[in-house]
Amino acid sequence: MSYIHLIGNAHIDPVWLWTWREGLHEIKATFRSALDRMKEYEGYVFTCACASYYEWVEENDEEMFSEIRSRVKEGRWKIVGGMWVQPDMNTPSGESIARHLLFSQRYFYEKFGILVKTGYNVDTFGHNGQLPQLLNLAGIVNYVWMRPMMNENAGIPEGTLIWEGIDGTGVKAFRIPDAYCGENMEEKISLSLALSERAGIPVMCFYGVGNHGGGPTKRVLDQIEGAMAKDDEGMMMYSSPDEYFDAIKDKPLPIWKGELQHHASGCYSTFADSKLLHRKAENQLLSAEKFGVMAKALKGHAPDKHALDRAWKRLLFNQFHDLLGGCSIKDAMDDMIRELHASLTEAAHAENAALQKISWNVDTMKGMSGRIRSKEADFYRWGLKGDYTPIVVFNPHSFRVKSLVRVVGETDCALDDDGNEVPLQVVRAQRTNGKDKWDSVFLSDVPALGYRLYWIGAERKFKDENSEIPENGVSVDGFTMENRYVRVTISEETGEIKSLYVKDGDYEAMKAPTSVRSYDIAHCDTWAHNVFCFDKLDGEFAGAGVSVIEKGPVRASIRAVSSLRGNTVTRIYSLEADAKMVKVDMKIDMRDKHRMIKICAPVNADDMRVVSEIPYGAIERKAIGEEDPCQRWVLGEGAEGGLAVINAGSYSYSAVDNEIRLTVINTSAFADHYGQQERDESMEYMQMGVTRLSYALYPYKGKRQDSDTVKQAALFNDPLKWVVETYHEGTLNACYEGVSVSEENVLVRAVKTAENGKGWIARMYETAGREANAEAYFRFADRSVSLAFKPFEVKTVYIPFDGGKTVIETDIPEISAE
Repeated sequence: MSYIHLIGNAHIDPVWLWTWREGLHEIKATFRSALDRMKEYEGYVFTCACASYYEWVEENDEEMFSEIRSRVKEGRWKIVGGMWVQPDMNTPSGESIARHLLFSQRYFYEKFGILVKTGYNVDTFGHNGQLPQLLNLAGIVNYVWMRPMMNENAGIPEGTLIWEGIDGTGVKAFRIPDAYCGENMEEKISLSLALSERAGIPVMCFYGVGNHGGGPTKRVLDQIEGAMAKDDEGMMMYSSPDEYFDAIKDKPLPIWKGELQHHASGCYSTFADSKLLHRKAENQLLSAEKFGVMAKALKGHAPDKHALDRAWKRLLFNQFHDLLGGCSIKDAMDDMIRELHASLTEAAHAENAALQKISWNVDTMKGMSGRIRSKEADFYRWGLKGDYTPIVVFNPHSFRVKSLVRVVGETDCALDDDGNEVPLQVVRAQRTNGKDKWDSVFLSDVPALGYRLYWIGAERKFKDENSEIPENGVSVDGFTMENRYVRVTISEETGEIKSLYVKDGDYEAMKAPTSVRSYDIAHCDTWAHNVFCFDKLDGEFAGAGVSVIEKGPVRASIRAVSSLRGNTVTRIYSLEADAKMVKVDMKIDMRDKHRMIKICAPVNADDMRVVSEIPYGAIERKAIGEEDPCQRWVLGEGAEGGLAVINAGSYSYSAVDNEIRLTVINTSAFADHYGQQERDESMEYMQMGVTRLSYALYPYKGKRQDSDTVKQAALFNDPLKWVVETYHEGTLNACYEGVSVSEENVLVRAVKTAENGKGWIARMYETAGREANAEAYFRFADRSVSLAFKPFEVKTVYIPFDGGKTVIETDIPEISAE
């Protein structure tokens, strides 16, 4: 038996201390070197991941790509990973991870005739607890990783183990014990033999020049050939991860349950600009796909799949761990901003085409064929004098949404499609165009993954602040805002929330006022290597100026301005009619370097439980002050209720005792890699100047599983869309529901055209961590399906265009739907 499986590889960072242009060259040069070495060393086997690398080579050097295909077929070039790059595994959404697996597995299947079965994220900084399930759903049953290393988390067994995710799904996993690259083979072989002896099973030994590419060199391979010549017992062999996992398939292995954390804890808050934009791009792509499906089903619209695929690939590449982790050079991060904007814009164009295809075909004549399309009564709208302008409002979520719509210009009245007046309010616009500086907001109620027609026009009902407030309105008394669900009070002295009260259940969610604090991180590099708690308090923002800036039946808003030294924070707290959460728009002007800014919320809970959203799931963590990654929300919960802190692109938090601390700003230097002693005046720093972001506080009575936390976070991140229309006849009704799901804890996250072009795909998941038997009706296809969900289970459903074919569950790459 061979105890050491020698894995020749080249860990390539396509972006890090260089830009992607240089990375592309390094990939080509490294692949060429690997092919050359195969001609010189008969037994040598090369392993490499990342579908984007292969696509780059295919586009740039067809001859080399053909040679790689021959070596893959021969069995000497091993493809692993099954993802577009080696992405961060905490910050991308669950659906982004699914798209890594979808695009990559299909690419490898099409170009090489294989489906990867070993995942490979050897440099990624941490690994979320849903990854084993997602890997399995893509046909991947093994996983190779390295971080956190033993000195960062010795509780995780060293070497080979079974890694079980939060739903119980497992993969065989191997933690690289020393490094994914290296050239001193005598030392590496010695370390591997020691590990094999301790574990009682064979191990893998990774070699080759890494990071900036290179792979196995002649010098290293000569060392290996020399060692093998002396290996009379056959203890070493050229191998691959697939061969290794096959060799130990019957070996008993220790089990690790949950997530694999922590390494580089600072990376989830670095470079907020890219993280905020990343979240917007994710949401925009999913929305564009959903409405593209709806437009095709309703009016035969053909979404530009090529453009959307290109936008997805841009996003996926920029989820590379050193990019999304915010630890690359400034030039690389600037490239990332441009690429994310490109992805966002491509998706926005696709979404707009779909929305307008639908809205243009909604009947807005309402039986009045004499309506004239002539823009004479208003600068912004098409309504006739004394009549109303149609607006079609769209809901991207698989649940009904009540929320605000904002239209340009001052408006007197809003009506729903049945002619009922809905609350409306005039608010300050972004422009000051002479006296034209007002917009209007009204309260809409839109079915799941559907739309509803509204009308705006004359005859304003709510004439002044003293008008009667409707049942679902909002009121202001001093610095207290209140609607039928919650009451929030802002301190006049500090500008902080001092009370957040749930009316139905008599629950006060705050134990003490919120605060904005600064923490000193000058002792950390950009990654914050070997630092897991950021608790060196530097000061607290204070000296607030507080004022009411909006007061009406639809929304109340309070502005608070506070400062710390030369740093300033401006927050606008908003409570909307029929809303269960308080939204906060924040502008922070930073001057201090090496600081973390945290929004601190003390939860009214003894022995607080902390639960954070992770990709397609949630996980409970201890409130011990360690910096942890989160998705759209993190919450603290006690016996009576809880408080969820919802973000729109802030991925890092800590929790101490009964306090949740959302990290929103990190002013570390760009690419300061163990450079604390080398800092000089030439360094540039992140988030200096103005950053705009938003968050929300959602209080609830009872347990998280019965709350609306997931839905509130989804709506906060992806609000309603709308198109202001004109008068026209159409074949579509004034109100439409595209999807209905029988269980509140099962949501449809993605709806897209199937890769085979013969149907639709819907990705659904269970959100509360409990079993569910759900009936899903896809009205756009007039098809339904019954599904049994285990806790936090993800399901992919294939809905054929052909109504005679059955709706089936399929894998993430959709291979079984072919």
